[in-house]
Amino acid sequence: MLISNPVFLQEAPPRKVVAAVLLALLWSSLPLLVELPAGVTAVFGGLLLLRFALLRAGVAKLPLAAVVLLAAGAGLLVWQQLGTVFGRDGGISFLLLMVMLKSFEGNAMRDWQVLLLAMLFLIGSAVLFGQTLLTGLWLLAALLAVGLCFAVLCGLDARSALKQGLLAFGLTLPLAAVLFVVMPRRSEPLWSISQQQERAKTGLSDTMQPGSIGNLVQSDELVANVTFSDGLKPGAGQLYWRAIVMADFDGQTWRAMPDFEEVSAPGISDGLKLSYQMILRDQKGVVPALDYPVVREGSGMSVRLGDVVRVRSREGLRRIELQSRAGGMLPQKLKGFEKKLYMRLPQSGNFRTRRLAQTLAQQSRSVGEFSQKVLDYYRNGRFAYTLQPPLYRGADSIDSFMFEGRQGFCEHYAQSYVVMMRAAGVPARVVTGYLGSDYQESGNFWQIRSKNAHAWAEIWLEGEQAWLRVDPTAAVSEQRVTLGLNEALPESERAMVAGNHNGKMWGGWLESGQFYWQQWVVNYDESSQNNLFAGLGLGRFRFGTALLAGIVGIFAALLPVVWWWRRGRLKEREPLAEGFALLKSIFIGDEDETAAAVTASELIEMLRQNGVEDRELQDLLRQYEDWQFAAEIMPDKRTQRAWFGRAVRIARRYKQ
Repeated sequence: MLISNPVFLQEAPPRKVVAAVLLALLWSSLPLLVELPAGVTAVFGGLLLLRFALLRAGVAKLPLAAVVLLAAGAGLLVWQQLGTVFGRDGGISFLLLMVMLKSFEGNAMRDWQVLLLAMLFLIGSAVLFGQTLLTGLWLLAALLAVGLCFAVLCGLDARSALKQGLLAFGLTLPLAAVLFVVMPRRSEPLWSISQQQERAKTGLSDTMQPGSIGNLVQSDELVANVTFSDGLKPGAGQLYWRAIVMADFDGQTWRAMPDFEEVSAPGISDGLKLSYQMILRDQKGVVPALDYPVVREGSGMSVRLGDVVRVRSREGLRRIELQSRAGGMLPQKLKGFEKKLYMRLPQSGNFRTRRLAQTLAQQSRSVGEFSQKVLDYYRNGRFAYTLQPPLYRGADSIDSFMFEGRQGFCEHYAQSYVVMMRAAGVPARVVTGYLGSDYQESGNFWQIRSKNAHAWAEIWLEGEQAWLRVDPTAAVSEQRVTLGLNEALPESERAMVAGNHNGKMWGGWLESGQFYWQQWVVNYDESSQNNLFAGLGLGRFRFGTALLAGIVGIFAALLPVVWWWRRGRLKEREPLAEGFALLKSIFIGDEDETAAAVTASELIEMLRQNGVEDRELQDLLRQYEDWQFAAEIMPDKRTQRAWFGRAVRIARRYKQ
């Protein structure tokens, strides 16, 4: 129709239809409007309101010169906001405004259909900003809206367009699913496109000072989804997700260690070996991993100085597989310069804390005993675990915490403990990461969130030639390790921490849905495809196997489409007319020019004259004649199809 009837395409659509197309444009642009600069969003909104105003005023379109000026202004705006009209943000911003301006350019049916086609590019570009489950649902709704607008532009009423659109969606989704599964995959998801690094979200910073961790726990932002192999369920005390190791301290701020490859290869920890899979958001290449991580070659990951894992940074979600030794001790051989690095302190400041450390060290016979005395000092010194500690400033801020305020969050205890260890000549370092996670029983996976952010310490044991994890926070609040942050804080501060989704059934379902969406759609890569084919008993993905599976799957997916097509054909058929024509073709022939005028009674008489005395055939023809000329109403379609079936059987008998 769109090709064979150009006159139709030149007609102007009704105003209600135009309004529907503009609303579909708004819906298709929503995810982009949230992500793009405010100036671009404001101009888009202004142009949309202007187009509605012109529609209400009866103005079909603007002069070409006005449209050109608006396009030039849109380009200048994007350049002013982003400094470019290329790349993801610049290109999509310019595309968005150009699609909007298309609505001012023409008034014919063809123009609005072109606008709908351009909207498909907007819908697809939204995937570059996010691949959440809600984005996927929105995408389907946006495609449906575009399809409905196409149908309405072609003359269907709204109800028929909605019915046919939903039916088409239902019939084509199985085919889309089959193609999604069998198409060859890369080692990374298709939409893993490098983005501007300044847009990458990061929770943990490569610096730490009092208050930095406390601010993070007030956010519920998702960091990673984790599944463990073999149905393993680690205890809360085993879930120390190390991310950044701090070694340099200037008296106020801790800084991360240089991003070098591990210079001293770790030994084999005697802890529990854990294999797990993570789907995580990019944190500038930082991968939170359990103590102590082991990465396989060719994975794109590396273990850096401080036994932390790094991967090439790219915005969005990614899936990785890791192994860890979940023990509290890591055997390792330190070189001389490394020991000095881990004992370095500023020349001045916090003298009271240093004297306390030296006193406790002199009373101890080993590093372990000294560490225990420091922990006992926290435990017995009326220290409090709180999100609202006093502000400790100046060169003696740790002294103020240790001897005066005695209120702090995990970073206060971790840094003061490490300073005391170093003051006594014990190599020590601060580790930041996450402690614990939310278990989603419905999907058997764990969720690491910003609210799980934590800081702890590691000390060097010379005799064992190993690093020992020590969590000074546990000396003040053991509940932080065993029960989680909410139970560890005073009741008056629990409202400051992001809520737990497990308490709401719908929240759990949403999290499970999001997890499976990330697992099987967003991160459906080469590894996932191989696992799926292996699970189906087809072995690893191969071209021949994929081709066979694709043919079978496409055939199965097309069955509903064929059924729908045949159903439509049956509705359009006239069983009585077709059956009578078939009988005349058998007994009279197609060459007889008078056959079309022969009635049922005349056909019965002709059969008698030719010696054909078939009672069933005669009854069938008399029934046809009665329905055509004697009956007040025609029989229903089911009865007509039954009559047609009898006519077909008789025709086959005589044809033989």
